[in-house]
Amino acid sequence: MAELFDVFPELKNDKIIIRKMTEDDIDSLSEITNNDNVYKYIPPFLYKKSRGNLLAAIRNLGGRDFDKKKMIIAGIYLCENPDKLVGLAEMFDYKKRANKITIGYCINESYWHQEIATNAVKLMVNYLAHEIGVNKLKAYVMPENIYSAKALLKNGFVKEEDLQQEKNWGGQDTVDVEVYTYE
Repeated sequence: MAELFDVFPELKNDKIIIRKMTEDDIDSLSEITNNDNVYKYIPPFLYKKSRGNLLAAIRNLGGRDFDKKKMIIAGIYLCENPDKLVGLAEMFDYKKRANKITIGYCINESYWHQEIATNAVKLMVNYLAHEIGVNKLKAYVMPENIYSAKALLKNGFVKEEDLQQEKNWGGQDTVDVEVYTYE
């Protein structure tokens, strides 16, 4: 099996492509991060940011952060328009010895309710569990984000009983999140 950080993944099915973002994605990323309806669900790594900070984030996410084996934050694109960034696919907090990782995603509000998150989760699960061999995947969802939870459940994730507290999601000090696991 391949190692997680050997090659930046490019994942594809008949609806979406997950791949490294480029500097050309700056305007689309800004649409995502500066939308209050999306922003309220975004964890601390990618808040509302200036154009310069978003450009640096694109460079770092596809370069430095991947090279340091910290995380994989990739763009989500529709097959019918492969140059338009519509969301982010997130793979982070990889614990090699425990063989587990956390996944996440966020989608531009203009593309909600089109099964993009469901497809992104499916591609990440296939890649991580079957190509890389990760045994346990986790995802965290704010309870009111029911559509995000549905995308996980459709892909075989199970909701754990207890809520967990996280800091700085959507700019809030502390929020409760539901924990979903895939094993």
